[in-house]
Amino acid sequence: MSVAVGLPPPATSTPTGGNSRWVRLCRADNDIEAHLLVGRLTEAGIETRTITDRAAPSAWLYGGGNPWAPVTVYVLKIQLEDAHIALAEAAFQGPAAMDGTRSGPAHRLPWKWWATALAMGLVLSGVALAQVGSSLEACRVPVLCDESRP
Repeated sequence: MSVAVGLPPPATSTPTGGNSRWVRLCRADNDIEAHLLVGRLTEAGIETRTITDRAAPSAWLYGGGNPWAPVTVYVLKIQLEDAHIALAEAAFQGPAAMDGTRSGPAHRLPWKWWATALAMGLVLSGVALAQVGSSLEACRVPVLCDESRP
């Protein structure tokens, strides 16, 4: 029994020069999303590296790094297609986030918040107006309120 194995793909160079074995997979919006991506890829047996973007204004304010800065996720060149497949499977298995078909009481919660905020606003406005109305006297300067003067 003989098995024919094709030649490996030719070495390619990155646009910045050099022949790196790490390639860019995606850019996550922040550390949390990058951590979730890396966790899913590691679970699939794919090596990853991350680089946080430190070029944002006021990045120096965060000593250990800005948690809201974009993060670039890199994988080994040989595992790039596996990484794409792992992320596609994760997206396929995950819940539908933007289809607008929420079920259960979660979709009624914003209406309750708005109704509560509106009711509280009306009650507090009424209390404030009642306090202002009760603290005003009809005439604060007695000289001007003297009805006997013409």
